[in-house]
Amino acid sequence: MLLVLMFTVTSATNAQLFKKLKEKTAKALDSKTETPASNNQNNSTEKTESAAGERKETPQPDSNCRVVFTLAEGESFLYDESKILTQNNKLHYLFVVQNKKYEYFLIDDGNRTGPFKEAPIKSMQENDEGNSSAGTDEISVGEDKKDPVALQYSKTIGGKLYLVFNGKNYGPYDHVAKMILSPDKKQFFAAVTIGSQNSMMAKMGMGFCFIVNEGTLKQKAGTGGMSIPMKFSVSDGFKHCMITVMNQENQKIISVTSAGKEAEADMADMYSGNSSSTFVSDNGDIISVPSQSPTQVLVNGKEAAAFKVPIKSMNRLFLTPDISKSVYYENGTIYKADGTQESLSGVLFPRVITINKETAVYYFKIYKNENGSKDVYLCKKVL
Repeated sequence: MLLVLMFTVTSATNAQLFKKLKEKTAKALDSKTETPASNNQNNSTEKTESAAGERKETPQPDSNCRVVFTLAEGESFLYDESKILTQNNKLHYLFVVQNKKYEYFLIDDGNRTGPFKEAPIKSMQENDEGNSSAGTDEISVGEDKKDPVALQYSKTIGGKLYLVFNGKNYGPYDHVAKMILSPDKKQFFAAVTIGSQNSMMAKMGMGFCFIVNEGTLKQKAGTGGMSIPMKFSVSDGFKHCMITVMNQENQKIISVTSAGKEAEADMADMYSGNSSSTFVSDNGDIISVPSQSPTQVLVNGKEAAAFKVPIKSMNRLFLTPDISKSVYYENGTIYKADGTQESLSGVLFPRVITINKETAVYYFKIYKNENGSKDVYLCKKVL
């Protein structure tokens, strides 16, 4: 009886297993029958998605964008070797690209030259004779730290110190702290010392500080007594210069421009690590971003613009002729001084430039073309 029961249970169990196996086999067969159609559908979707992706990468230029040059496969930008500026009321750009063979090419307004063994823009800057001191605005006091450009053009005549420039003598001075030449070597600005408590201090550059040039400029730095020169710089267009001095009597730090504009500086700004947080504009104004209130832009010590976010990089602050309409670019967003903002993501080398009284942000974008190379577009967005 027990054997019969076991046989019955076993038979029932085998029957159930057989039934399940049969169902799975049928499903598997059905699945194989439907696979081609299913795969076709999936392939179509992938192609559509792929095609959509390609369409996103395919350049769609409009009237504000145009292809200016192409990067070959394996080429990339050297971002710190790029220059974008305005010349003769037009946008001018210089890029250096590098390939996998570590060869360099110069892209000058879309025209390619090379290959070069070294980055050409950097090489040109290093070989620019007479402007070796223009890379820093700091003034060092001491015999072993004299400005190399000032030394090149200094000459002692009859026991007096002069600057001899393009065949003419300028002076006499007791000390020349710094001298900067224009790009065409036809102009100069210099920070000099004329007179002091004694001859030794005067010859060390501690005395009455002045700004001079190849013309009639002789602007005194401040109205107080003797000073120590600390910084000296020129405007982008070489139209004006600015000297920052420390007054020896009251220890105040004063910035003065060749246009006679003056503003008191902060010691914290002098050593904040951002040497360009204060500079002189082409109209002779002192432009500064205080380190203790970096949302502000000051003109000659007074607020002219304010932003929602702190200005972390002066390279991304773009000043317009009307300072109150200036903009600041950070992390794909353009912040305007009027408090508004606009998204501008996925762009390279944005610059806000005013040309023919029209202020616009110019930027570059890269798209892959049908050959796998990368087309570089120059675009413009009017603000």
